[in-house]
Amino acid sequence: MKITDIPSQYLSNALFHFAAPTMTRVDEMLATLNAFGPQHHAFLPWSIGPHHRSAVAENMQEAMDNFSRQENELKFLIIDNQSQRLLGCISLFLKNPAIPACELGYWLAVEAEGRGVMTQACEQMTAMALALFAPKRLEITTAGRNQRSAAVALRCGYLLEARLKHHRTDSYGEVDDTLIYTWPLS
Repeated sequence: MKITDIPSQYLSNALFHFAAPTMTRVDEMLATLNAFGPQHHAFLPWSIGPHHRSAVAENMQEAMDNFSRQENELKFLIIDNQSQRLLGCISLFLKNPAIPACELGYWLAVEAEGRGVMTQACEQMTAMALALFAPKRLEITTAGRNQRSAAVALRCGYLLEARLKHHRTDSYGEVDDTLIYTWPLS
């Protein structure tokens, strides 16, 4: 898949636009990841740094490969329209093409939090997933204590389908539930 294959109404709004993964953003991604704080670290175990350029470049290359082959994880960079800075990432995980089933995953840069960016990005990615992949299952999975991520799912119209009690541990070893939100499909 090329970013140019996606209709433009799914790729931008007044605040930001989605961009395909690119090696030109590796240094900015590295700085963004290394600026993560405790909120990120508690719920995104991979976020604990320090991150190194070689690992970020390797991850970006894998994202580019997945994007071009349209498999596994389609990672979109969220880019501010005014500053052209990286605000975060939102991914569409192609979990089971036979169903088809997809999952959204996302994170924001510290300075982008609290501006409604992720709610808008989630709404756009949901619309894109429904239009391009026609999934029979579309979900968001989050830690039980991650109230901000859960609030995004609810604001976007996802419904709480399940709470898996004592299902995960966070980066600090604390036991938590897993919440599964699904898009209301028939």
